[in-house]
Amino acid sequence: MKYLYSILLLLFPLFLNAQDPCASAPTETAKILCRQIHKWDDGAREASKKKKIALPPGLAKGMAAEFAPIASNIYQCMDLPCLCSYLRGTATGNGGCTLPNGQPLQKSVRKEYRMLTDDERNRLHAAFRALKNNGEYERIGRIHSQMSAAGGAHSGPAFLPWHREFVKRVEFALRQVDPTVNLPYWDSTLDSGLPRPADTIMFSEYLVGGTGLVNNGPFTNWRTLAGRPQIQRAVGAQGAPLSQADIDFVMRQTQIDQVLSFTAPQQGCPYRTDFNCLEYTHGNVHIFVGGDMFDTATSSNDPSFFLHHAFVDFVWEMWRLARQSRADREIAFPPDNQLCASPQHFGASPMQPFSPMRNIDGLSNKFTDNLYSYAPRPTCQAGGDCGSKFLFCDTSTGVARCVSRIRPGSQCGNFRVNPCFSGVCRNGVCVISSTAPPPTPPPTTPPPANQNPVQSQESCFNENQCCASWAASGECSRNTAYMNEWCKASCGVCKPKYRLADDCTDRHTQCASWSRSGECTKNALWMTENCRKSCSKCGRSRAQECGSGGTVTTTTVSPAQQCDNSDGCFNENVCCAVWGLMGECRKNARYMACNCRVSCGHCFPEDYNYGSCVDYHRSCAGWARVGECQKNPWMAENCRSSCNSCYTQSELRRMCGTQAGSVAPVAQVRQNNPSRQPPRGGWGRDDFGGGDSGWGGNGGGGWGGGDPWGGSRWGNGGGGWGGGGGGWGGGGWGKRSIRAANASISMPAFDPDLL
Repeated sequence: MKYLYSILLLLFPLFLNAQDPCASAPTETAKILCRQIHKWDDGAREASKKKKIALPPGLAKGMAAEFAPIASNIYQCMDLPCLCSYLRGTATGNGGCTLPNGQPLQKSVRKEYRMLTDDERNRLHAAFRALKNNGEYERIGRIHSQMSAAGGAHSGPAFLPWHREFVKRVEFALRQVDPTVNLPYWDSTLDSGLPRPADTIMFSEYLVGGTGLVNNGPFTNWRTLAGRPQIQRAVGAQGAPLSQADIDFVMRQTQIDQVLSFTAPQQGCPYRTDFNCLEYTHGNVHIFVGGDMFDTATSSNDPSFFLHHAFVDFVWEMWRLARQSRADREIAFPPDNQLCASPQHFGASPMQPFSPMRNIDGLSNKFTDNLYSYAPRPTCQAGGDCGSKFLFCDTSTGVARCVSRIRPGSQCGNFRVNPCFSGVCRNGVCVISSTAPPPTPPPTTPPPANQNPVQSQESCFNENQCCASWAASGECSRNTAYMNEWCKASCGVCKPKYRLADDCTDRHTQCASWSRSGECTKNALWMTENCRKSCSKCGRSRAQECGSGGTVTTTTVSPAQQCDNSDGCFNENVCCAVWGLMGECRKNARYMACNCRVSCGHCFPEDYNYGSCVDYHRSCAGWARVGECQKNPWMAENCRSSCNSCYTQSELRRMCGTQAGSVAPVAQVRQNNPSRQPPRGGWGRDDFGGGDSGWGGNGGGGWGGGDPWGGSRWGNGGGGWGGGGGGWGGGGWGKRSIRAANASISMPAFDPDLL
């Protein structure tokens, strides 16, 4: 009995860990973060169950041009010439731009917040205040609040790419108010060097305001999304700022899944939670600031949120530059695995709500090539300073480092040099010096940063000229997933300032310019909907062009492809995930929407866990035994156990340099020791001889007989392996290979050297 008791004591912690994924978190703060992250993951998974297959009406002739080369609003810009047009600048050739104030538009240089000059800091605060006054701050903040519960913003690999795009948009909003403003970063490791990090000058009336109900500093009376008159903080009550050890840990990692991490894995995921990964350590700072920053649903109320996330992005960029080649930075993404993260975190899934971007787009080099760079973190040498009145050079540890100064009234610590802001250490407390003029806090209601602010631009557009016809036929309610994404104006998702019924107007101020540069041809779908006058489309109405069925007659340049694929939510090819990472979901949208629905985020599986090394269909084992693994590309993707086709990412990259629909990957490449689990299908009751859906047993269903294999489900006629309308070779499963060979649209094809 005593031995049994001992065994139970040993097993009990294992049982608890199985029930509580956060039981092994090393600290109480880590447990808080873990529970938050799993709660957000639960919300994202629940939201994914509500997603229906999102294919456009009349797919063959009406597919939206996903990531259009035109940025229809400033937030979609990825270079300075695009920004120039939205900031009312004048192009000067060679990509240059002169702003209305005569200054050149330049790439943003993000400095540490305490390294800003007084003028730069006041302009930043003024721009934030202008966004607050015109409502744009609330609109931006609400995006983060909503995505915290049901999107890919947290709890998985898309965390860093999603926030990179989000912070970019915040910086663009600030620059619309004042083009000279750059979003700074808050390096909280500068505060971790203090005995009590909560005593940092950062959280004082001289910088971002104090703790508690914030009633001083530039963000006084900063109304929250919920309508509270002030933001709230509880600086230092829990959590901690980032430490240099946290940064060093990230920089030591060598694999992409160690940085774009699986932070809410479920049982069966081959990855375990690493509580030192960046999503967790960044959360420590949220808990440290406390108040609104404590929870993601409210964290964007506090402007310090954006400064913190700019630094998180900086850390990620340092890792990218140190550990990845330029090519890998844009395509390396952890494997799609539903047991490890919700489908919203798959590499090619839509980056909601930043349509038409996908998660992989957040890895683009264009962000730091074209839009912004980071100034070096503050450093110093013994006897020197850090270049800021808000920092001092600490040598007490034997290594010179910059540390935040301490706010008046706080304990000084045992530093070798004076750590106090605008004062001295007296009796162990920082006091303002009587011989120095007192520092001037920033104005709480700064004047406008720009006397001629940029006017707001129209941002509510349809992506296809048939949207109005589709909406009139009921597609907004019948096909919500697609229509709400690509026909926002016609479905009332947003409210345009222009008249939807007008068939001969330009809806965007840049239409004439885009027309002159050839976009009416290069980007016909978007332009024929929104730039009809400049594209000379006034001779025929949208209704005439689209007809009752939404068939576009003037923009179709190739015969229609039929979206004839398997029932349910499946990819049709083992290469889909790689093709998605290579951008094919947008570049080859028609083919991918039909054949790679899971990888492109058009649907999320509910009856199996995508990415697992198992069979996704109960009949896989039977099909494998009659040789279908070698014949049908569908099998390698969806019958991974039965076909020994659970490939690694590196294997898939080598395999998928061929055209879509090829069966060569299965025949030519095999894993030496594939991870196998017992197949869900077999030779029993429901497969070869038993139920109605088997191989010829009860109910007459069989390879050459009635439903389902030889008859109405898989074909139209007499079934069998090679002939007629049904069966594997004719109009049924074999269609996947046949249409891949005959389809008139383009299919993904890559240079293997690029992989």
